[in-house]
Amino acid sequence: MAYTVCRIQKIKDWGTLAGSELHTTRERNTPNADPAVHNIRLIGSKSDPDLTTIFKAKIGNQKIRSNAVLGVEFVLSASAEYFRPDDPSIAGTYNQKRLDDFVDATTKWLKQSWGDRVVRCELHLDEATPHIHAYLVPLDEKGKLNCRALFGGTRKKLSELQDSFAAAVAHLGIERGIKGSTAKHTKVKEYYASVNRQSLNLDLEQTLPTVTETESAIAYQERVKETLQPSLDIINHQLSDRAAALKRYQDMEQKARASERERQKLELRVQELEAEVFQYKKELQALRDLPLEDVAYNLGLDPDYKNKHKWKGHGRIISITDSKFYDFSGEHKGGGGAIDLVMHVKGCSFRQAVAWLRDCFGESGMISAVTNHALNEAQQIALLEPVATFTPPAPDEKGWQAVQHYLTRKRKLSENLVQALHERGLVYADSKQNAVFIMRSLDGDVTGAFLRGTVGKDNTFMGFAAGTKRNAGWFYVHSGGTEDDAIQRAVLTKSPIDALSASVLEQPQHQRTLYLAVDSARSVPVEFLRKIPTVVAAYDNDTAGNETARLIKQLLPQATRLKPKACVLERGIG
Repeated sequence: MAYTVCRIQKIKDWGTLAGSELHTTRERNTPNADPAVHNIRLIGSKSDPDLTTIFKAKIGNQKIRSNAVLGVEFVLSASAEYFRPDDPSIAGTYNQKRLDDFVDATTKWLKQSWGDRVVRCELHLDEATPHIHAYLVPLDEKGKLNCRALFGGTRKKLSELQDSFAAAVAHLGIERGIKGSTAKHTKVKEYYASVNRQSLNLDLEQTLPTVTETESAIAYQERVKETLQPSLDIINHQLSDRAAALKRYQDMEQKARASERERQKLELRVQELEAEVFQYKKELQALRDLPLEDVAYNLGLDPDYKNKHKWKGHGRIISITDSKFYDFSGEHKGGGGAIDLVMHVKGCSFRQAVAWLRDCFGESGMISAVTNHALNEAQQIALLEPVATFTPPAPDEKGWQAVQHYLTRKRKLSENLVQALHERGLVYADSKQNAVFIMRSLDGDVTGAFLRGTVGKDNTFMGFAAGTKRNAGWFYVHSGGTEDDAIQRAVLTKSPIDALSASVLEQPQHQRTLYLAVDSARSVPVEFLRKIPTVVAAYDNDTAGNETARLIKQLLPQATRLKPKACVLERGIG
């Protein structure tokens, strides 16, 4: 059996109205709501102004009493059995036809009962059971704010409201909660009418039938069973409900304890965040320069009250705008910052200006001025100082044969693969017979080069060419699929040789696969790899490799670990 849910809340101030709107429009976080589900506005449109504006326009210029009810919020729904007749326990689901019928009946009831005084109506589908929030401006027939005229202040009026709503949805098989029920109103949907009307006590003296002289024991037994069975059914039903209620209570108690633990964690996190904010404010304050107006005042200059930007004194007319100043007197000179202003007006050195600021503004004021001064100079240097572009090591074809032999014979890489990369300029030899692996951004721009020594029997040299930007580019190759296919899989390795080894050792992939040399979790292109469904961290089965893989899995939850079965990749694949 499904029951109606009809609640109202009287709104007596604009803050409460604004807060309620933030909840119903989901502009305020609602922990038990699914953010992936969109709610539906049934009355009003998304382009409407906020509720406060709508309410004030509806109320007009009439005088509002201090204790007046500004608005009424309705919450209208039905018990889960109506929306989910097959299994009411599956929260968040509903029968679409039943939902449509309920919405039609409810909106019709709202409009017929109060007309355009209902200014907004929202259907919420993002919580356990569908329900409707509606907002009413309680104007009486004369257009005056008069909530009492509509709903009164008695239980009788509120009971009549429940009756009215129940009548509007009765044709859907939804019933009103039982009047005078001993169960709380919020739980009336959990009890059957007979359970709430009957008593658990069974008076056998009044209930048992009288034995007749001609009646056999078996016949009397059957008559007793027939007499007592309805009462026993009610008792069994009540016991069942109370057992279920006890289980729900225990579940709620368990959830309450878990919620309290979570609340304590959140409270601790709030304290940590407040400490962080305090620290950020301190750091931000340290970066702020002293107000030049305060500095000018302490330098003996006076404001020109005809021009708020001008300061006069010592034969100077200085204009101050934010952190900039300009001297219109003889020198016609400008600058920026507290230290520059002190040096200019006092004609002193940087050291003398710093000492003067400390004397006038204390340690913190002096530090702010010096920090800001240094920051401005650093920014100017960064903008003006040229940065050298990366130049790859010059190829040396005389050494290529030895490098090629190392890669194909000793490292067992495919000759076709190595030759193809060489022809593209991605692998070659330098003048010291190092194997040069060109590093590129994911857009193909050259950003650096990884060097691997090949001279001698046990050459272990590995490093980067001068000017390499390790976080801006990587050595990588593709395999599987076609060039136009989106990358579906990425294999991350420590070095370029490991990346090529993995591409050789793996079975041919139907999916487009990227083999990427990432020597540290610091240089993982996280934003790019987050979009790739499958990421494999193929690192050596040693302390360094395991730690790198662990950090990568923290950055990329979809990543899986692949440990070499035989030997460390960089030490050979043969």
